[in-house]
Amino acid sequence: MRCENAVAVITGGASGIGLALAQGAQARGAKVVISDIRADALADAEAQLATTGDVLAVQGDASKLDDMEALAEAAIERFGKVNLLFNNAGVFASGLTWDISAEEYEWVLGVNQRSVIHGIRTFVPRMIAQGDPCHVTTTSSGAGITVNPGFASYSMTKHAVLALSEALYLDLTAQNIPNIGVTVVMPGVIQSKIMFPEKTGPADLQSELGARLDNPTLAALENMMRNGVDSGMPASELADRVYAAIEANDLYVLPNFDDDISRAQAQAIAMGRATATNPYPAMLEGFLTQLSAQE
Repeated sequence: MRCENAVAVITGGASGIGLALAQGAQARGAKVVISDIRADALADAEAQLATTGDVLAVQGDASKLDDMEALAEAAIERFGKVNLLFNNAGVFASGLTWDISAEEYEWVLGVNQRSVIHGIRTFVPRMIAQGDPCHVTTTSSGAGITVNPGFASYSMTKHAVLALSEALYLDLTAQNIPNIGVTVVMPGVIQSKIMFPEKTGPADLQSELGARLDNPTLAALENMMRNGVDSGMPASELADRVYAAIEANDLYVLPNFDDDISRAQAQAIAMGRATATNPYPAMLEGFLTQLSAQE
């Protein structure tokens, strides 16, 4: 898959990783379609991208199938095809498994998981019909192969889209559909705004989202993560690694979750699952020690 003369569609494209992916696509010769639920941020991103290449901005909610269908139709009406789909929309809010409301679970599931389902169901049949080189890339997370306290809704959905991407790869291969590649991205901390769920959360969830930080452990967790994000990998560097993986047709890319500690944690969890051995007591002790330093 090469980007030159391709058309790339990016959900959550108004900022952070999504905007960096859009800029990376343009730099490689692609036309870009960005979608986001936030009208102001989308307009700003469109204006920025319009100075460097062809761009179409489509406001929409990636968790809604009708909006994803409208996105596909708008992209094809403007550019005639779609070659690259980036299922990138995502949100994070810490919480305790038993305290998170049904409504908040529903919101996170919609943005992080159902948006990927809708993206695959909407765009893959069109890509199959096109017959030209195409690629589906989904942003999971290092939290898609690990779990930490407070990550209930986030890790659950990121595990799900990792499995969904693997299933898409297997189905395309088993059905002998050679023109569509699949990549799933599992980054660690990236310079983005994902740590501020209030900016995209529904109005009726704002009180609950704010209250999460009344819990000292969750407040320390998010403080630690914000510090990590502020000094994390630049989104532009992540985008470069993603495009390298797409061109190489790699299924997995771990842009900055490959340090010794992250790898050991992921391997311990995977081995624990495979051998029915609980890996968490020792890991939890170290994690809580880190958190206590944030309080």
